[in-house]
Amino acid sequence: MESISTLRLLANIINDAVSTMERVYTQTGVLLPSLDDPFNPDDPAESLRQDKEVFTAAKNIRAAAAQISATVCDPARVVLNTANAFHLSSCLRAASELNIVEILAEVGAKGTSAEDIAAQNHADPGLVARILRILATHHIFREVSPGLFANNRISSTLNKGKLPSEIFSNLDDRLTGSSGVAALVEHTSDICGKAGVYLADTISSATEKLPFNVALGTDDPLFKWMQRPENRHHVKRFATAMKGTAQAEPADLIFQGFDWSLLPNNGVIVDVGGGIGHLSLSVAKRYPHLRVVNQDLDSPIGLSRAYWKTHFHTHLDAEMVEFQVHDFLTPQPVKDAAVFLLRYILHDWPDSEAKTILAHLRASAQPTSRLVVIERVLPLVAREDPAAASNSKTKDIPGAARPIAALPLLPNWGAATAELYMSDMTMYVMLGGVERTLDGFYTLFAQAGWELIEVHHYTGSYLSQLVASPM
Repeated sequence: MESISTLRLLANIINDAVSTMERVYTQTGVLLPSLDDPFNPDDPAESLRQDKEVFTAAKNIRAAAAQISATVCDPARVVLNTANAFHLSSCLRAASELNIVEILAEVGAKGTSAEDIAAQNHADPGLVARILRILATHHIFREVSPGLFANNRISSTLNKGKLPSEIFSNLDDRLTGSSGVAALVEHTSDICGKAGVYLADTISSATEKLPFNVALGTDDPLFKWMQRPENRHHVKRFATAMKGTAQAEPADLIFQGFDWSLLPNNGVIVDVGGGIGHLSLSVAKRYPHLRVVNQDLDSPIGLSRAYWKTHFHTHLDAEMVEFQVHDFLTPQPVKDAAVFLLRYILHDWPDSEAKTILAHLRASAQPTSRLVVIERVLPLVAREDPAAASNSKTKDIPGAARPIAALPLLPNWGAATAELYMSDMTMYVMLGGVERTLDGFYTLFAQAGWELIEVHHYTGSYLSQLVASPM
């Protein structure tokens, strides 16, 4: 009877969470977006997903539903379905690269046939139908009637914002100007997916190569491999993909933590490994008295200048932004930084290289300089013993504590936070990197001469902001 009692508790969690969402949406006067309708990022109902109550309720629903499913399912079927899950990734990539979402967006809710889709992208219509059915079975796309397919709320997030005629007349630029979500999906399911299947082959401590190196047949690390002329399209896609990671975040996320308004006039923000610089651009738009130095390798910096010219040309015209080609594994050239900003940088590297990056910044820091790091912070899957928690290195740091899920859910909300642990494995197979726990960040910072002084676990996101000062 214990398992039945657990099911009841999980069902109650779902019921309570649905009631919470119903109350908040009703009070706000908007409707919960329908799964069958295309995604509209400008819909107020979408931004309501970042409301603290709604975000927590949705986590509870996802976690409890997955735990109920795991409890009642044939366990052998669970592991076999998991072993076959790579088909979802490969089909999603195929759908994006075949520009199916844009074709379906043009025809609307009535949908169209696989034959009509294939006539535009020159694919096999039977295979197109099979790809769309496995995705629709997982609530990505819809089969609106036998043989007719349409977008839904999930599939339409891949829309590149262009008409099919525009895409097919210039396939090289089909991702240019898009939200970045499609680029992120294609990057992840392409080279990350290829690398992931070699995890078991390279897991031995005697193996020196990462799964990425085995999968792509190269001795170069990822970012050096991407700099090859023949891989320039990977660089372009990756830069757009990094924009896609921000697209999935609330627009004001960067402001949920460090107070940028306190920086003095002409205070310098060094966006370390900033890609196209979209994050520092957001800060500069709100606080135009701040200077920005956007640092990255040669190819991203070339794209960055064009991005700033399009999205904030006045800062560019006022010479308040500088584009600097720099390898952050070498000494930091900027000596007057108010803030060193690192977003999604440290997780790319094992502790040895991450320590080098931070040590170079520390060597160039002023006593008043601050380090602002935006990363995923992995929660533990087990419930922490209270005695152990009281001895944690981070227990007295403002903002370090984070909520845990109620029993019988896993304390980290289980499947609702699975993306954190998937990202951790992606970092390893591609780069030897790691998503760290909070204690892991604390130790890494201290080894490089930085003291963790604040933690901000973002609302409506699984990202956190860590602020450190020179030791």
